[in-house]
Amino acid sequence: MAFDLNLLSLTRRNGQDIPEPGGLHIAAPPRRMARGRQPDRVILYFCQEGNAPLTAEQQSQLMKRLAQTYYSTPGSVTAAMRNVAESLNQYLLDRNQRAANAGRQEVGLLGIITVREERLYLAQCGPLQAFVISASGVQHDYDPQTARRGLGLGRSTPIYYAQAELAAGDTVIISPQPLPAWTPGTLSGLHGQGPEGLWQRLISQAGPELEALLLQAHPGAGKTFLLKPKPGGSQTAITTPADREVAPAPLPAALPVPAVEMEAPLPEVQLQPEADLALAVPAIEIPTPSYAPEEQAVPPRRQERPPETASAPPPAARPAPKAAPRRTGQGRRALGTILRAFGVTVGQAMHSMRTFLGRMLPGEGIFTLPSSIMAFSAVAVPLIVVTIASVVYIQRGRGGQYQVYYTQAVQAAGVAETQSSPAAQREAWQTVLDMLDQAETYAVTEDSQALRSRAVLAFDVLNMVRRLDFQPAISGGIPSSTRIVQLATTASDLYVLDSATGSVYRAVNSSRGYLIDATFQCGPGYPGSQSVGPLVDILALSTPSSSGATLLGLDASGNLLLCRPNEPPLFTPLATPFTDWDEPKAFTADLENIYVMDPGKDAVWIYRIDQFTSPPTAFFTGDPPDLQNTVDLAVQKDDLYLLGADGQMTLCTFSNLSVSTTQCNLLPYTDARPGQEGLLVSAQTPFSHLAATQPPDPSLYLLEPNSQALYHFSLRLTFQQQLRPFAVLGGSGSQISPATAFALTLDKRVAFLALSNEVYYAGVP
Repeated sequence: MAFDLNLLSLTRRNGQDIPEPGGLHIAAPPRRMARGRQPDRVILYFCQEGNAPLTAEQQSQLMKRLAQTYYSTPGSVTAAMRNVAESLNQYLLDRNQRAANAGRQEVGLLGIITVREERLYLAQCGPLQAFVISASGVQHDYDPQTARRGLGLGRSTPIYYAQAELAAGDTVIISPQPLPAWTPGTLSGLHGQGPEGLWQRLISQAGPELEALLLQAHPGAGKTFLLKPKPGGSQTAITTPADREVAPAPLPAALPVPAVEMEAPLPEVQLQPEADLALAVPAIEIPTPSYAPEEQAVPPRRQERPPETASAPPPAARPAPKAAPRRTGQGRRALGTILRAFGVTVGQAMHSMRTFLGRMLPGEGIFTLPSSIMAFSAVAVPLIVVTIASVVYIQRGRGGQYQVYYTQAVQAAGVAETQSSPAAQREAWQTVLDMLDQAETYAVTEDSQALRSRAVLAFDVLNMVRRLDFQPAISGGIPSSTRIVQLATTASDLYVLDSATGSVYRAVNSSRGYLIDATFQCGPGYPGSQSVGPLVDILALSTPSSSGATLLGLDASGNLLLCRPNEPPLFTPLATPFTDWDEPKAFTADLENIYVMDPGKDAVWIYRIDQFTSPPTAFFTGDPPDLQNTVDLAVQKDDLYLLGADGQMTLCTFSNLSVSTTQCNLLPYTDARPGQEGLLVSAQTPFSHLAATQPPDPSLYLLEPNSQALYHFSLRLTFQQQLRPFAVLGGSGSQISPATAFALTLDKRVAFLALSNEVYYAGVP
């Protein structure tokens, strides 16, 4: 369904409403654009902080270039968004470095809004917050990890992604400093109101300063309107170009707005002279909430708490341990004295409680309370007061401890930023994290979280870690009983191998993510599968085979299953090697061959694609290595990489010469991070999966399951970078779900990560 988009500025400076903020840019799609960009409508919202702001003309030119950058970037929406953000970050960083000697600095906050069919994509750089108001509620999107940090401050580009379904009447508000009154609870009642009503409601809550943008979707032909507020609270549309004949656009309220279809090429937005257009819209009076003054705790008066010894008899009146019968009367008199004193004490307490409650509560109903309740209250209230006082005292003590550790963390951060040695920087930033761990045992605050984000970001830069925004990949998910052990991808498909059934799910890429193909048949039990057993590995084909197969499946008996969309699978037994099969575990492909690993026979067999019935060639021409504990393999031309269960890598180079046999050697993981060049890389837990990527930039990727990280190495195992999520996927708290499989698209622009029965994906910059 196509939507028209109404844009409306909620910007106020020095008490004056600004109808056109300089940083708002409606991108005009060019005639030529990268593949995948055609359905995208893009809006850039740029805000500035600092003492070196860009002029309006500079902003306009910069936003135009960023829009061109977006439309020239192929791949996913998030990849294009990141390219825009990184371009702006580099521009501002270079500008700040040139102006550093003059003490001038510019910090940019950027919101990228992309609408594609019925889906909204948001990218927020810096402390921007977005509210998506729909019929089902309010989605509040912001990234606490990037609080107080914008673009132009460092090489790393802070960016936070969010998505939402978009329907008619849905509204999006994005702001660097939203009003305190804007909460999901207060904004939920705005759904369904027209732009003029929203503008009046929201602007009436603002003081002299406000910076925000409002976007609202309406049924239409995919046009974009920029509405301009006029005196009196009504709005008119800004038409571009100015001499164009336009027609009114339908809106829920009676608001005549000329339509503007964003076509390329599109000149800058030009203001027309304001027309005398006013709407008979009654002013909406928003009642100012009144707050009752805080009730002050009234401490109990001293006489209301009788001394503990008030009812105690004098020592002479107390009965002796072994009272004689003749002193029974004296004991009774002492007991009576105690009871009378207790009664007087309770009576005084009840009288005080009546007086206190009589002052605090209206009406006479309180005096009808039973005496037992009044007596309980006389005892309970002092205990409650003491408990509250104790809690306050403890909390103040905890706050003091927090402040001590937090101050030490701040000092360590200052030291870290002055160090030039990577080793010294690592040590200082580690101290920051240690101090924050101590501080946050007492309290977790925005300040401590912001400082932790700085420390983690610094570590990421030093350790060559790139954070990816992983999102759920498969719309609607897959059955909870699924246990994913392998992933495979093509240009448009994602394949998931379930070890619980030995079958494969196919998910097809769409505008709503990946959708399960319920007709796909690949695994045992289907017509055409014949005697194939549960599949142990899968291999996606970059181009379909002669039979139309896009996926190959291997079972533990050496049988192949050629799986085809919309067709039954084809069963093909592999030609038995001269050693016979033990139990094939995995296979891979390179160019025109597939390589099948049989650890029980210490063998790897080479088959020509589409010639599976011909006898295979043995990869090892001499003594083979021990493959009993090998868990995965990859091939690059004549090089075979074997990943052991202990995480070690063996490299074997194939030889066709009779005078030279295939050679195998352990290959170490070599570090290349600043300050650690030449050292060995060690992972938290052994690598579990291996994949090789094709030229350009052929390389190896390994999965470290417990940290949910992908390690990127060169073909000679020199560390390149590490890819990991912004936040831990799955699990909760300290419980982390290990990753069970991964895959990369052929162009390495999208990474997939599986956790048990869940699949996530993210764009790779």
